[in-house]
Amino acid sequence: MIKHIVLLTTLIALSFSSAALAAEPGSGTIQGQIVNSTEGGGSVADQEITLKTFLNDTETTSSTSKTSPDGQFTFDGLSTGSSYSYQITITYQEAEYNGERLSFGEGETTKSTMLTVYDSTQSDEAIKVTDAHTIIYPGEGSLEIMEFYRFTNETDHTYIGSGEITATGTRRTLRFPLPEKMTGLQYGGELMECCVLNSEDGLTDTMAVMPGTKEIAYSYRVDYKSGGYDFSQKINYPIANYNFLVKGETSQVASDRLVSNEPVDIEGASFNYLSGGQLLPGDIVTAQLSGLPESSNQGTILWTVLALVALSGGFGLSYLMKKNRLQPVTSKSGTLDQRRGGLLAELAQLDDDFEASEISEKVYRRLRSEKKNQLVELTQGIKKGKGSR
Repeated sequence: MIKHIVLLTTLIALSFSSAALAAEPGSGTIQGQIVNSTEGGGSVADQEITLKTFLNDTETTSSTSKTSPDGQFTFDGLSTGSSYSYQITITYQEAEYNGERLSFGEGETTKSTMLTVYDSTQSDEAIKVTDAHTIIYPGEGSLEIMEFYRFTNETDHTYIGSGEITATGTRRTLRFPLPEKMTGLQYGGELMECCVLNSEDGLTDTMAVMPGTKEIAYSYRVDYKSGGYDFSQKINYPIANYNFLVKGETSQVASDRLVSNEPVDIEGASFNYLSGGQLLPGDIVTAQLSGLPESSNQGTILWTVLALVALSGGFGLSYLMKKNRLQPVTSKSGTLDQRRGGLLAELAQLDDDFEASEISEKVYRRLRSEKKNQLVELTQGIKKGKGSR
């Protein structure tokens, strides 16, 4: 029932004209300050800052201002209605920073906020992986392989990537390996469709890596024959702890780089469990899989990931803990109606997850805004297509 209400609300919101979505002037004020938390970092004076206006989660307008010598800013004349919310954004040294979503409470006319930025670096020397997991589910002649990474940047600089600036106006940052002839690519967490590029050996993210942690997940399928498959993956970043799990009591796994542990039982299913640590860039992790089933043996991945929390001493997967949260890469083929239907389903799932407190507001707002923008573009495409018939 909740999903049906959400879908109806979304369609109604999309039917509004641009003029109807524009915020009317009001008595609200948002004031704040940009703070550079890099020791001895650059100036935050005279920086262009943008205030985005949202009506019922749909971005309608934006305005810009300049920061004062100490990084302060003010936006006046804002609507204080409960349907409106606002977000501060700034691009500082090629990295984009987004503040929390702000809305005025009843009787409020002033909101204060602070946005932290950092000096940028093009060196990935400080980028490390604290925990990584490869989970393999044998199917009928194919393997579903899921990869989870928890990156950490313990410096006070934001890594913006290296090399030339791409068509999206950003640089290539994190790199993720993919085998040849893989299919069914999906990804989630902080790996977002808008910012991923294909590379010769896999995926390349273009989002900046800020100080702190960043969680990445993606999955794909590969075919196998005669009950066996040779897994091979190049390590791009230092990995402190690595877990490798293969489902199936008849499946066997051998590796000269990973240590075999006792099989683990997760929700009645047996998993071969190998582990390793202190992997370095350039290392190659290989594993020989044999005894793979000829019939489908894929299962629910949620319980596997929950078990990994215990195995690794706590892996903050948060939004990555369910298989259906890895969203398929939006196909450029298929009808516009089919693609719109998929986006509506993803929006409904996001709303349900946020309502259940299973996703942070920051991630929820960002993902929902992206999906809504894609939905608006598709809806406009559908209207144009029908008008030309």
